[in-house]
Amino acid sequence: MSEQRRNFLIIVVASFFFFLNFSELILLPKYIVHLGLSPADIGLVMGAFSITVLMTLPLAGIFSERISRKCVFIAGAALLCLATPFYALVQGMGPLVFVLRIIQGVGFAGAFGILGAFVFDIAAPGSRRYLLGILTAINISTHAIGPALGEYIIHARGYPLFFYTAAGLGFVGVIAGFFLPGSARAERIPLLPLAQGLPHMAAALVLGTVFGSQVVFVPPFLLTRGIDNSSLFFVSFVAGSLMVWSFLHKPLRGAGDVQAWVISLILMLVFPLAVPFFEGRGSLIALALAFGIGYGYLYPTLNAYLLDIYPDTRSLANSLFVWSFNLGMLVSSLGFGAVSAAWGYETAFFVSGILGLSMLALILRLR
Repeated sequence: MSEQRRNFLIIVVASFFFFLNFSELILLPKYIVHLGLSPADIGLVMGAFSITVLMTLPLAGIFSERISRKCVFIAGAALLCLATPFYALVQGMGPLVFVLRIIQGVGFAGAFGILGAFVFDIAAPGSRRYLLGILTAINISTHAIGPALGEYIIHARGYPLFFYTAAGLGFVGVIAGFFLPGSARAERIPLLPLAQGLPHMAAALVLGTVFGSQVVFVPPFLLTRGIDNSSLFFVSFVAGSLMVWSFLHKPLRGAGDVQAWVISLILMLVFPLAVPFFEGRGSLIALALAFGIGYGYLYPTLNAYLLDIYPDTRSLANSLFVWSFNLGMLVSSLGFGAVSAAWGYETAFFVSGILGLSMLALILRLR
């Protein structure tokens, strides 16, 4: 096995188990509903995580340029993992749930904020976007595995075991982090010409807004439609993303970057714009599949373009992309929760879809 393949495999394993821990907590809004709280409360709890991520991501990027990226990942994955079991002690909207969300926000920023830089460090220039797409698709696969496993555990043994299992999976990611490839330390961190990357960061913000509104609020929305197991959405969403990097990426790239992004955006926005017309499991599968194809292509390719713009500070560049994406997640957590509490889930989904259309103007500026 070549050194590149071995290093990439280690990155995949560490990232996969880190994201299994994270993705099981996608069901945290269901736990909040289980405790008798409202959609607005969901927005506050999930928003606390996003605010923390936004505050710490730039620091994670700077630290990872100064010290070993491996150490930053291990510390981040450990914080996410160690906080998870304590959700079993949460009984309502008190300080504990917000402390846990803050700790995990710091951990997520440290680990996820630099994963893309690991891939660019070990990959040849011609294979970087493809390998980043593969890593993204594998990470997205945890969005099906984690919630599906979580739903089974919740129904079979309850929420406490659900949280303990998520922590155990995260611990595997921490151990794998010790085998990650090292990275050179920067003598100094050059100033970034931010204007060059602003369109990409703005596109990531809108992408995060649309993604967050779907992934966070689809599980409680499905409860209102009599579907108490949300794993069908996540499995279909992941299937779409895997289709992209199995065979759809070639015709998409053949169409040209801008055309591929436009096609992907349209596919992604079918879900929120069509939710008001949602009827049964068949339409859920079709809409989630389209959403997965669109998102599965947009995220890694936009991320790769930003890393290409700032080749000397990839950790910091990757952190800026994830920062912008999580700013969008914060907007969706707070805004979507408030809108859905006032006018219902269907209206809130439709609003997020209309907002997503603004990404068309940004895509046309990307070169």
